[in-house]
Amino acid sequence: MKVENVVLSTLAFFTLAFLVLTLNTSDSPSEEKNWRIASVCLADHNSLSSHDHAQLTIVINGSEIDIESNIGIGNPDCDGMKGIHTHDNTGRLHIETPSPMPAPLGAFFEIWGESFSENEIMGYKNDSNHEIVLTVNGEINELYDEYMMQDGDQIRIEYRAI
Repeated sequence: MKVENVVLSTLAFFTLAFLVLTLNTSDSPSEEKNWRIASVCLADHNSLSSHDHAQLTIVINGSEIDIESNIGIGNPDCDGMKGIHTHDNTGRLHIETPSPMPAPLGAFFEIWGESFSENEIMGYKNDSNHEIVLTVNGEINELYDEYMMQDGDQIRIEYRAI
């Protein structure tokens, strides 16, 4: 009877340890960030705490990508404007908030529905032959989606051959 209890206790311990380790793993690449500005929905330009602009350029294998007009305007979950949006296809990002809050570059891509991280831009992934380079105001920046945009920033994301 004692041997049976020891075996059952040991099995229960290892099962519990396995479940704890499995359920607490957060290495999932699909884990979404919870950026406050991505959930902002403005009805108009009244009562804004901030109204900043950043210029975004995306280059994939030497070709500049069009950044669509009205990204973040009239989305199914926001009848007005998201905290980061575009009005035209020039790449000018409008960062508008009702209260002070950070504006991470990744939040714009979340609003747009496109991928962006240090490993991927719009479905193009780093591999042994390609890299993703982010520059802000001409300087290499390694924060990628976590970069907090500032008024007047010139942001360039390039996917290129190594």
